[in-house]
Amino acid sequence: MARKGFQRTFLNDVYHIEERLQEYDKDLYVMYNPDTGEWLIMDGLIDHAIMKIPQIGFETLDARVVNHIKRIHIANGFSASEEVNRNNEAQQRERDRKTEDFAEYFAQESLEASRNMALYGRVDGYQKYVQGGVDHAAS
Repeated sequence: MARKGFQRTFLNDVYHIEERLQEYDKDLYVMYNPDTGEWLIMDGLIDHAIMKIPQIGFETLDARVVNHIKRIHIANGFSASEEVNRNNEAQQRERDRKTEDFAEYFAQESLEASRNMALYGRVDGYQKYVQGGVDHAAS
């Protein structure tokens, strides 16, 4: 997939990063944007960028990029999408837990309010239903 402004052919790969990446995985290649000075490490198998340079810790296209890709690349069993999915599932479980907690609290409060209203009547619209209600002497 061509990225706007990026090109496959460029001359500033002075450390031969693309060649080193392809020794590791033949589907990896580098694209360069001469207008912005940015590089993309592309995975031709999935046709997506797997790394953009510069970024924090990787200011230029050098050997650190090759080592980083070897550490995180899917060929080693690392899958960013699986990591994201695991994180999303954990967040969803947390949201579900909070929703269940809120629903349980609401149900308990509703039950208490219904019981108190049946037993003692409505006191006012703001005060919680309690035995004895509002101090009627103050009225």
